[in-house]
Amino acid sequence: MKRFEISTEIGSLSVTYQKQKKMLVCLDGAGLLPSYENFSLILEKLPPTIGYLTIDFPNTGRSPIHDQAGKNLDNLADAVYKVLEELAISEYILCAHSLSGILACKLLNKPIKCQALVALEPTTKKVIFADFSENPYPEMEEQMRLIEELGPELYFKNLTQSTFNPETNKEIWELMQEKGLELENQDPEFQISGEITEEDFENLSIESHIPVFIFCQAYREKEYRESEYWTSNTKLILGGNHHYLQWSESEKIVDIIKKL
Repeated sequence: MKRFEISTEIGSLSVTYQKQKKMLVCLDGAGLLPSYENFSLILEKLPPTIGYLTIDFPNTGRSPIHDQAGKNLDNLADAVYKVLEELAISEYILCAHSLSGILACKLLNKPIKCQALVALEPTTKKVIFADFSENPYPEMEEQMRLIEELGPELYFKNLTQSTFNPETNKEIWELMQEKGLELENQDPEFQISGEITEEDFENLSIESHIPVFIFCQAYREKEYRESEYWTSNTKLILGGNHHYLQWSESEKIVDIIKKL
């Protein structure tokens, strides 16, 4: 496994790379999580015949600070694609969590072949622009109650502590806290991430020859069946009781990746 940075138009991106002919590319959702650790429960279960690439977006994980003012989702897609080109990846399986779901849709239209999309609660237009003053999911109430009762940081710490070994958990929080302090010291006009707009969801389509596997909590089934990720070649795998399915459902995810 190698770790290095690749320069792009949106800043230098820290990548973790294990080369093989069959490649898994992992893309994070929102937040400061380091991508390698975030997907480590999947990566450690992969057979040695499957390589992997994780990418920290600007201002997250191990990637340097770089103002994203004026940048958008297309710029991020171009930067990720440049990483694939620089590493001479000719085809890959894409594993995308949360906000990277919409990024995945843009990457599927690029020339390098994506063999399949494994999407972990990918963000849909319905949710990102929803009015949460009225909870669209009553089933979320227990999760929201816990977050409100504990506070977002302690809720998340409890999740990571119950998921990762102490060394990995320590590394995750040290990286996130260090990045958080760096961001606090930036100019008020500093923008952490590029803009995502309703237009990013327009004219998106996934070709039906690309297998799509969506992992989601059971209460979101209807949302995904009506979403931009649904084609005649989409399968839903229901399970988990929080948003980080790359942690709770890692064995099921790896089983699918092995069969692709």
